[in-house]
Amino acid sequence: MNSPIDLLKRSLEYRLAAMTALDGVSGQEQEVVAYLRSELAPLADEVRVDRMGNVYATLHGRGLGPHLMLEAHSDEIGAMVKSIAPDGFLRILGVGGISPAMLVGRNVRVCGHHGVIGVKSGHLQSPEERRRVLEVHELYVDVGADSADQVAALGIRIGDAVAYDSPLAAFANADRVSGKAIDNRIGCAVLLEVLRELDHAAPAGTLSVVICVQEEVALRGAQVAAYSVQPDYAIAVDTFMSGDTPDVDYYRELPAAIGHGPVLLLANSAHFGHPAVNRYVRKAAEVAGVSLQESLVGQGMAATDAGAIHLSRSGVPTAGLSLARRYSHTPVCTLDLNDGADAVRLLTAFVQHMGDHTDLGFLPTGPSA
Repeated sequence: MNSPIDLLKRSLEYRLAAMTALDGVSGQEQEVVAYLRSELAPLADEVRVDRMGNVYATLHGRGLGPHLMLEAHSDEIGAMVKSIAPDGFLRILGVGGISPAMLVGRNVRVCGHHGVIGVKSGHLQSPEERRRVLEVHELYVDVGADSADQVAALGIRIGDAVAYDSPLAAFANADRVSGKAIDNRIGCAVLLEVLRELDHAAPAGTLSVVICVQEEVALRGAQVAAYSVQPDYAIAVDTFMSGDTPDVDYYRELPAAIGHGPVLLLANSAHFGHPAVNRYVRKAAEVAGVSLQESLVGQGMAATDAGAIHLSRSGVPTAGLSLARRYSHTPVCTLDLNDGADAVRLLTAFVQHMGDHTDLGFLPTGPSA
């Protein structure tokens, strides 16, 4: 018989497969937002979508407890159609932290149509061409059209999104999966499961689960959402680079590994974790029996929506909770579902103990102060 943890992992996998099958390149997240609105509606007291595309799901609490914002982002890296040549080939512009080395020869989707990022035949390439990584502006997409008119007949226009076509796939170890847009559809799946675990139980305060757009292009949606929600504190749920592959020095470069629990992200290029919220995250992990990794990265290496949320209005105490993943910003991002299940358990415990979160100051005021 499947254990509750096994059932939770399979539910996360199901949601992740459904959401990674959708295309939501930054600025064009409509498919993902529509899905999230539908899935969140039965799990919350109130659901709305703002004009920017951020989705808000609220559980109205009891008493005068704090207002917590749990946040993830809906968008993915990709490209946009920059121009359409007379012979039907599309030129593209990268969106987000897309890697040119990951593009050549890839399957993509444009307006739901199959396409490939073309490459000069290896038989015709010079030795220098075989060694060189082409820049994005040198690449083109073939959608099987022979003219610009045929492209237009497909409904493809300048500005349309180009997304990886890389469905979620499981390894022989069924708890590990790979695919595109795991950053950060897994965060969205985790927050959906947290609401399902809470089952409309009123928290000791107000809970706002918010899925934001345009994280991959300067944390834009989160700026709007945090200003609108006005939370007392927040946790941004995202993915995080792992340091457990042969090409990374775990201790010197990045002490984080998949399958070892969620990562409390202490610092990145846009945010330092708030000491009070970090303290409550550690306590929730202890209560839930979850192993918690702690890690950080240097300036200029990575950022999450915590960077925008904590600067809203007069400042929002914010923590970053991330799930380690291998092969960041590629169509084969790899994740361990045990980390997702543990994140659900930790965050559920965090919400259930909101009544204990009475000290959100930078300097503690309790007995140990």
